[in-house]
Amino acid sequence: MRPGATGAAFDRVFDRRPYGSMKWNLCGTSRDGREVLPLWVADMDFAAPGAVAAAVAERAAHPIYGYAAATDGMFDAFALWMKARHGVEVEREWLVFSPGVVPALAFSIRAFSSPGQGVAFASPAYQPFFNLTTRNARKVEASPLRLGPGGRYRMDLEDLGRRLGPETPLTLLCSPHNPTGRVWERGELEDLASLACDRGTIVVSDEIHSDLVLGAARHVPALALGGRIGERLRSRLVALYAPSKTFNIAGLQASFAVIPDPGLRARFVAEMEGAGIELPNVFAARAAEVAYREGGPWLAALLDYLGANRELLASFLAERLPALSACPTEGTYLAWIDFRRSGLLGVEAKGVLHRFLTEEAGLWLSEGCQYGPGGEGFARLNFGCPRAVLREALERLEAALGRPASGA
Repeated sequence: MRPGATGAAFDRVFDRRPYGSMKWNLCGTSRDGREVLPLWVADMDFAAPGAVAAAVAERAAHPIYGYAAATDGMFDAFALWMKARHGVEVEREWLVFSPGVVPALAFSIRAFSSPGQGVAFASPAYQPFFNLTTRNARKVEASPLRLGPGGRYRMDLEDLGRRLGPETPLTLLCSPHNPTGRVWERGELEDLASLACDRGTIVVSDEIHSDLVLGAARHVPALALGGRIGERLRSRLVALYAPSKTFNIAGLQASFAVIPDPGLRARFVAEMEGAGIELPNVFAARAAEVAYREGGPWLAALLDYLGANRELLASFLAERLPALSACPTEGTYLAWIDFRRSGLLGVEAKGVLHRFLTEEAGLWLSEGCQYGPGGEGFARLNFGCPRAVLREALERLEAALGRPASGA
């Protein structure tokens, strides 16, 4: 889809506030009384595929909402999707249902490390990597990502290697990376896998955005690494997937942990059962199955639309807000924007950028500080929204940066 093209289904603006939307109902108003536009939490403002909505409506029409079960149809549909889209054979016995990737991250931290031990990952990082580590009495081992030419991040494997070992038995990988939008290349993943295997470390690969890859980038699943490295990694790998980001159905709470090693799988399942979380809600299994079986054409149209939104954002910044820059978003629908040359005073301090954006621009982005070291002075913008909403957000930002902040 060309930058100026539209997709009517994705152009539609929905009012989500009457239905208890976390994204829309928490925002409030700006200093001048405008409703704050939310481009923060990572769900999209697009209707789910029609087949998924129909499946949920069909299930809702049955008036008994008792305990549900994970179904063979759901697991089979996911395995077929992984084979067709990512070229990965997933055996049925490897699959464990989870109500979400975040709970699966928590189960993994508790299953594969002990209180006081370290959990390593690259920073800036998805906030639950930090929160779940500390809330479970583990030590954060944050390895800084290196910002290279063209705003493209890379992992510092030398630094990460110094952190891994007997007291840091677990590393978390976000692939594609949230918040920077990097899609890791095969060689990078092979280097990480080799390092983890040499250090005896378990790898939990959060691949929830794996279907949302834009342009020429290609996602390489950790499960797809071949040769001796791939064989070694599979004995210490947990790969996490979900239809939630792909098809915008996060509220239906379905995800999959793919764990080839039976010993690791048993430890993961024991932790999940110990938390009393074993069953899906009544809509999750059917919605996930239909999404994977019938959602391919919808996803193709979505990726075209997101690609055009990405181009609109990049061209707007280049032409009208040159003091800002966005890292090239190779995957996800999240732009990582650098405000450090914006002229805003104290922008790298926690809360300063958020207050400016909400009070002066009437925008709620995700402030970079919450993503840990390396996120200071940045903000994450969710461009998974109708193009008219994105354009209004960018114009609000331009207007706010072009006038003195209130009280200045």
